[in-house]
Amino acid sequence: MKKLTLETAELLAMQLRNRLGTGANEPLSMKTVMRQLNVMAIYRPLSDKLFGLSLKSGEGDMFILINSNSTRGRQHFTIAHELFHLIYDEKPSAHFCEGRADMSDLAERSANMFASALLMPHDGLLNNILPEEIVAKKIGIDTAIRLGQLYGVSHSTLVLRLKELKLISQLQADELFSISVRKEAYLRGFDRSLYEAGNHGLVIGDFGSNARKLYDAGAISEGHYMELLNMIGYGGESEDSAGR
Repeated sequence: MKKLTLETAELLAMQLRNRLGTGANEPLSMKTVMRQLNVMAIYRPLSDKLFGLSLKSGEGDMFILINSNSTRGRQHFTIAHELFHLIYDEKPSAHFCEGRADMSDLAERSANMFASALLMPHDGLLNNILPEEIVAKKIGIDTAIRLGQLYGVSHSTLVLRLKELKLISQLQADELFSISVRKEAYLRGFDRSLYEAGNHGLVIGDFGSNARKLYDAGAISEGHYMELLNMIGYGGESEDSAGR
């Protein structure tokens, strides 16, 4: 796929929202989105250089691995970014979402543009910005933090989206980038978990159930079954201790 224009990214994002039966402007739960799209996902600690990866089988089965050491806001963006590759890449292959991805890569830039449009719809942002801020093209810290919390995205992701939509200038973007968002959120009484790591070991989908079916059918050995459970962090307890 060629590099998306902003308009095309908005259209694709709205198309997916329609497919999900989601309102045009409301925040998305990315865990719910993955369940709706039948995407299997695992949250595991990865290196700082890797936000996640995605795979799509020849049969269309989709999988995302998400770095649980990333902040929750970053995790949401990683999922949306990988959904672009899984759904819209013409020849999807194993894709690594790296911390220092080459932004000259058209596919990466398109995936970022799509993810921003999906998570932070244009009209939804406008509806939650004060009229005087829109006129002045100067969005205050209070509004910026509130928008990030509403749409569940990192502060930097929000600021880049506001600049992309020409709602703020580069000068104000630099000012917003310079703040300590965790401190400012704390001073305003917001939950800071958005800016922290989390979801360690969480599994979305039926990986464990399918592994159990294979074991019960005799298709895999008990050792192989336990290896599969260990992959998702469920193999550490014995059956006797699990219920205690």
